[in-house]
Amino acid sequence: MKRTALLLLLTILLQQAMASSIIVSGKVAGTWNVDTVHVAGNLRVNADTMLVILPGTRIIFQGHYEIWVLGVIRAIGTVENPILFTVADTTGFADTLSVSGGWHGIFFNQLDPMTDTSFFSFCRFEFGKAIALDSTGVYGGAMRIFNWGKVAISDCAFFHNLAGKWGGAVYAKYADIVVQRSVFRENRCGTMTPPYGYGGGFCSVHSMPVLRFNLFEDNASTGIGGGASFEFSDPVLQYNIFLRNYSGLGGAIGYLRSSPAHVASNNLIEGNMAQFFGGGIACIRCNTVFSNNTIVNNQAAYGGGLYANDSAFPSNYNSIFYYNTAAVGGEVYIWDVHSAPDFRYCNVSGGKEDFQGSGGQQGYHGIYENNLDTVPGFSDSGDHPFSLMEHSPMVDHGTPDTAFLQLPAKDLAYNDRIYNNRIDIGAYEWNPATGIFSSDNNRMRLQIFPNPVRASLTVSVTLEAPESFMITIYTLDGKPVWHSDKKAFSAGVQHLQVTGREAGTEQWKNGIYILRISGSKTEKSTPFLFIR
Repeated sequence: MKRTALLLLLTILLQQAMASSIIVSGKVAGTWNVDTVHVAGNLRVNADTMLVILPGTRIIFQGHYEIWVLGVIRAIGTVENPILFTVADTTGFADTLSVSGGWHGIFFNQLDPMTDTSFFSFCRFEFGKAIALDSTGVYGGAMRIFNWGKVAISDCAFFHNLAGKWGGAVYAKYADIVVQRSVFRENRCGTMTPPYGYGGGFCSVHSMPVLRFNLFEDNASTGIGGGASFEFSDPVLQYNIFLRNYSGLGGAIGYLRSSPAHVASNNLIEGNMAQFFGGGIACIRCNTVFSNNTIVNNQAAYGGGLYANDSAFPSNYNSIFYYNTAAVGGEVYIWDVHSAPDFRYCNVSGGKEDFQGSGGQQGYHGIYENNLDTVPGFSDSGDHPFSLMEHSPMVDHGTPDTAFLQLPAKDLAYNDRIYNNRIDIGAYEWNPATGIFSSDNNRMRLQIFPNPVRASLTVSVTLEAPESFMITIYTLDGKPVWHSDKKAFSAGVQHLQVTGREAGTEQWKNGIYILRISGSKTEKSTPFLFIR
């Protein structure tokens, strides 16, 4: 009897061990409820089917295989249990002439309009490699999206991905996707021969993507846009930080052949480098409007801060161009007399007299009004070292009229965008209040799931000490849409559910909202995406 029980126990344990991993190829659907998924061939999510990947799942590709999505993927991890997409053997990953060392990414292409949205949340994508013989296989190391906008990416990490052509991590063509609160680090695209790479981290073509609250760090492209590039595109580009990216043109960002309706605002562009033109931003035949950006410490051979070419007319409002360096044209280099960037209420080191190129100095014919040329007065401390000191010359020196700039209600540190009835110059607004993203408060940790939210949501709050607080949900422009009563909570993890009925989510518009917890001793906020 004991032997039978022991054999039964061993059988159960063996089955559990076997169930902790599976091997897949071909058509996939349903739910992956295992620790590890070994991918042994190309995968296909057919139309009218859904693949759900649970938190903590590790998807390990055994070769250069892809996931072709004709249906829906829901890969929603958590902070504690993210989902990992990686490859078993990275040998040869850096070789741009070989498919070895990487998997072939996730591929969306012209789905049925009735197909639902695919969500990726708290996922890590690494060693995706878009190297292939076909025309689409060289775009988007981790994800390439053609003719499809229903993809929402939040709280994800894209590390060490590679594309032979454009979009080191993500490529979107005719794809109005949403990417928020994600990290793009050490991705790259392109080769040293034509066609050169566009968008080391992210590349958009003929699209209107939404990019908010993202970090682009140490990405590289051989052509334009070390962090991100936008061609024939109209991105919503707000609250992003570009650090130490590298490219031939536009170390951080490249805009090409675009007439965007959206204003690029509240972005920090710092420490990027271009081999040739535009250490911070390169604008080629585009008329992008930039407002309240801080562009500092960038380097290039020509134009450390901004480069304009081929009838480019970018307009700059309330932005800081300072500490950028170049062999020629410290802050701004204008290649041709047909290009004329405008500057209004900005702080530009050296002024327009220092603009170089055929369109600089005597050839400059842009609008240059109400600008400063002075030391910005950065705080040089804390989570936001490029925020402003109280007596900075940037304070209250922005344009008096901001209505046409489509500015969000908060600055990069999430303080009120306008304080003292006049906007400041740069990505940060001086404000004696503490910005919600700059607090060093460790008494409270906050998470929302699922994220994106469709109706109801759960708020996970970890308290290191007892606390009384209330919850308020705001739109991005600061309008409250729901709040709870103030209640007392004990220390530890608290899970608080907000139902769609009590919050009235049927009246909400799709977009980004801010959930704020206001306590007697602490305050914490986090953005989330709502999609009906």
